[in-house]
Amino acid sequence: MATNIREIQLKYSNQQKCLNLLEKLRWGKTVTCPNCDKNKIRVVDPLKKRYICKSCNEQFSVFTDTIFEGTLLELPIWFQIIALVLNAKSGMAANEIKRHMGITYKTAYYVAMRIRIGMLEDCTCLNGIIEMDESYFGGKHRQFHRGIKDEHPTISGVELKRGRGTNKVSVAGMVQRKGKVKTKIIEKLTKRNLLAMLKTYAKKENSILVTDGFRSYKELEKYIDRLEINHSKAFSKGIVHVNTIEGFWSYVKNGIRGSYKVISKKYLPLYLLEYEWKFNHRFYRCNEFEKYLKNALKHDKALHNWKAESTQQVKKLVYNQ
Repeated sequence: MATNIREIQLKYSNQQKCLNLLEKLRWGKTVTCPNCDKNKIRVVDPLKKRYICKSCNEQFSVFTDTIFEGTLLELPIWFQIIALVLNAKSGMAANEIKRHMGITYKTAYYVAMRIRIGMLEDCTCLNGIIEMDESYFGGKHRQFHRGIKDEHPTISGVELKRGRGTNKVSVAGMVQRKGKVKTKIIEKLTKRNLLAMLKTYAKKENSILVTDGFRSYKELEKYIDRLEINHSKAFSKGIVHVNTIEGFWSYVKNGIRGSYKVISKKYLPLYLLEYEWKFNHRFYRCNEFEKYLKNALKHDKALHNWKAESTQQVKKLVYNQ
């Protein structure tokens, strides 16, 4: 159940109320040092709720080792932006956050990226009927006319084509029927890489994998029971289909096209995290806002120097769980 902005404004109207909620979600009734996990602490600043640990003599607050660490933006504004992002099922661009909240674009982008980092959940093993498919992210398919090909360069410098064999970014995805979805950027869709992803995110026992006829999936039969749908003949045959994961790809691409227009390969994993979270919590009927905050408090301020981070570091952050 989503939380509307009006409710957030009334319930968390000042910094103290926001801090109290974060402490409750992170520590419960007993404040614990994030450095040594001891609860022998002394209050240093009651207004900002800063503490010092009597065991390791380190100062800390509820912000320490979270996505909020080092922020100068007031928590009520943070909370309102989080509610906006969670309620925007197709995504919300930084420019739109900027217009809603009256902040700079740089601040809006910075907060939005940290919010996406907070959507990183612990690896949940998929079970039952699992669909697996791949998709490709990049520019549109280019149809060049004879003699003017060089006048329409692409990012990669070559013509973009659709489907397998393209030079776009390849992303593999797995979804449990009526369950959760997991995605991963895989540069080469080999049987070895797909098997590694399958072993990471799926339980072998009491599970059936459903794929299309891509040859790299055939080798997965040695690890798990597999059903195959031949798309040249039909797109569905009883329970044998990959319509759920293809629906997820459509949801992601329509969201990117409508809200973000263009995103870079470097930060694609973080945008995928956002769509994963929203898809995985589509049936959640409790307080999604507090659930998000509790999950976000487990993650530190990774990518605080996001301009200097490499693609490999982003992948390591998101996928090496």
